[in-house]
This record gives sequence, C-alpha cells and structure tokens, in this order.
Amino acid sequence: MFVIEAGINHFGETKLAKKTLDFFVKSSFKKLTFMLHTDKFYRKYLNKKINFKLSHEFYETAINISHKKGKKIGLSVCDLKTFDELKDLNFDFYKLLSIGVNNHSLIEGLRKRNKHVFISTGFNTSISQIQKSIKMFKSKKKLTILHTPMTYNTSELNFPKINIMRKKFKLDVGYSNHNNDINNLNVLSCYNPKIIFLYCKPVRQKKRIYPDNEHAVYLDELEKVKKNYINYLKANKFTKKIYKIKIFKNGI
Repeated sequence: MFVIEAGINHFGETKLAKKTLDFFVKSSFKKLTFMLHTDKFYRKYLNKKINFKLSHEFYETAINISHKKGKKIGLSVCDLKTFDELKDLNFDFYKLLSIGVNNHSLIEGLRKRNKHVFISTGFNTSISQIQKSIKMFKSKKKLTILHTPMTYNTSELNFPKINIMRKKFKLDVGYSNHNNDINNLNVLSCYNPKIIFLYCKPVRQKKRIYPDNEHAVYLDELEKVKKNYINYLKANKFTKKIYKIKIFKNGI
C-alpha cells in the first residue's frame, strides 16, 4: 500500500542513501524508490560542486539487498539519458515523473523493460496528457495512475479526482504525496487509493534543508504515519458498513 520515496534527499551521498536503504529492509514497508533527475539538473549542480548522482554500484547493491529480504525497489525517471545509464539493472518497477509523462522515447524505453509503471500526473497534467501517455504504453496491464497534486494548499488537493481517473481510465489509481500536512492522509483514506508514495528524509540535522524538505517524513516517523493511515482506513470502512445497516433497517 505504501512506497517509500527516497527521491534525491540523499544529496548523492552514499552514506545518507544507505540509511534509507537500511531502514527500508528492516521496516514493514515493501517498496522503495530512488529518483533520477534530468541530465541538465545534474550538470547544473555539478557546477555548484554538488553531485546528486548515486553510483551504479550503489543501485546494484541496493537491489540485491532488497531482493534478499523479499522486497521491491524501483526508480523514478523523467529523462531518457539518465534512465539509460541504469537500464541494465533489475529494478522491480518504475515511476514516470510528470515532466516525462509524454516523453515518447523514455516511455518506449520503459515499455521494453516490461515492469510495472506508476504514471505520476503532477499538478498541471491534463486528462488528455494522461490518456496520451497510456496510449504510448500500448497496454494497460502494468500501469497505475498516481494522483499527484504538487501543492501545499489543502483546497487544491482535489482527492475526488482519484475516483474520476479510476472511472475514466479503468485503471488503479494511487496517490503521490507532495503536501506538507501529513494529516491530509486521513481525508485521503476515504478515496481508497491503490497505493501511496511518501517521501522520506534520512536524518535530523540542524540547518539541513532537503530537496523535498517540507513534504518528506523522517525515517523514524514513517511507521507511525503508516499505522495511523491504516487505522483511519479501517474506521472509514467500519463507518460505511454501519451506515448501510441503518439504511437497510430503515427500509424494512
């Protein structure tokens, strides 16, 4: 149900990335993703003496460790060049970031991998763009749509869109959290997303601001967030059940 997203909150530091990996293999979570940015992004920060890239060796090791524990590791992608650098590795699934949602060459590369792909819609991705992306994959068998409102404004989260897309595309629809109020997951539980992607940040450190700082959850808080969500989900289902019973009795 939950996927931990490391994103690039490791700053390219193997030590920080390993902290996330170590937590993951010992946790109750079954899926983890790391993120590849665009080649342009990496070159920009290299000029500032920051290398956000993790090594090929790290990813290979991470996959092997995860598989030994019966867990799955994925990769978030948006750029063909950076994707090609790791395409030989056996990732279990991919997340297609919204900026690459209609990138034909990248989608063709993902399609050839024959792995499950989660299509992130982003805040401004239109229904027609999602439809076009699905068509490029040529098959819906291994696709899931992710409702991804990239906003800190609660009024713009638009959770009902999950039901709209589920009906429109006849696909499972999940949610990728980019909101800074984790309590909004309680409301989300009413819409039964198939899966939830949740950004994490490795360690508490004074003056450390992560790339996904505001909407990421510290590793030591993730289990609590998951537990609270599951409890709300159960409560929601129980409430619906009671409501149906009352309606039935009123009809007798």
